[in-house]
Amino acid sequence: MPAWKVLFILVLALVCLGLAFATFIVPMTLTDGTERWLWLAGLLAATLCMSGLFALFLKRASRLLN
Repeated sequence: MPAWKVLFILVLALVCLGLAFATFIVPMTLTDGTERWLWLAGLLAATLCMSGLFALFLKRASRLLN
């Protein structure tokens, strides 16, 4: 596997992990109000989107190795 694919997988994994942590940390540390729920919704959507892209990339990379 080329080095750029390994680095790309590492970057995608770190982005997904960072978004997952931020989904829990940011809404807890903000004050009360609608701002908290907007942050939660946005970070949750971003986490789901990036996780989906990561899964699709891993499936494609696995299929190309066979």
